[in-house]
Amino acid sequence: MTENTLFREELAKISADMKKQVDLSWAIADKIDFLLKKRGMSQKEFAHLMGKTEPEVSRWIGGTHNFTLRTLAKISVVLGEDLIKVL
Repeated sequence: MTENTLFREELAKISADMKKQVDLSWAIADKIDFLLKKRGMSQKEFAHLMGKTEPEVSRWIGGTHNFTLRTLAKISVVLGEDLIKVL
């Protein structure tokens, strides 16, 4: 069995909702990173404005953090732009 085949078999075992969660987590992380760069804001500055540590913000941008709605709302306010839109 090749590594590629094994990878595909394991990937097929992941539920659709888990795949969607990972996609959304990465999309949010990418948007935060984009908005920080757009504003010329460092992770350290952003962490200070959020009342968080720089390592915590770094983990957010790493794409694996499970955000609460409260945190998403605060990030949107601090960065001056909605991270998500629900319509």
